[in-house]
Amino acid sequence: MAATSKSVLTLALLAAALILTTLQTGPQAQAADDLKLKKGISFNDDTDSGFPIDATHMDDMQLDPGKISFIFYGASGDLNTNRQAKRLVDLYKQSNGKAVKFFLIDVDHPINAQATALIKNHYKGYIPFEVILDKNGKVAWSQIGEVENGILNQQLERALAL
Repeated sequence: MAATSKSVLTLALLAAALILTTLQTGPQAQAADDLKLKKGISFNDDTDSGFPIDATHMDDMQLDPGKISFIFYGASGDLNTNRQAKRLVDLYKQSNGKAVKFFLIDVDHPINAQATALIKNHYKGYIPFEVILDKNGKVAWSQIGEVENGILNQQLERALAL
């Protein structure tokens, strides 16, 4: 009987730890993940080193109902895109564990048909351009050009709070 009680207690503690971990980290989204600035990008010259952000899962362009979507439109070899990419990578690191999906779209070279559809549906023709879609897929905020970190964070937090 004592061994059974210990086993039940151990299982209960493991379950509680798993639940606590899930509550602390929040729901995880896929899409672009592990965002990093591409090595060799310039913040001074319009040299084409490719799209300024490297990430995993960049081809996942599926919007998820119930999750915030942060879409970044940019292009290779553009100083403004490169500078904004740095801010976006910082925002990504700050929002780790929050229910937000990041989408990175090179407007000159969309990665797939879903990226092309996101360009058609939301892109305004200028780079860099950011859009935050709310949990229902409606535009909660958008901005053309470079946007400071504080504003990006504020707008993302506002969308997450809705």
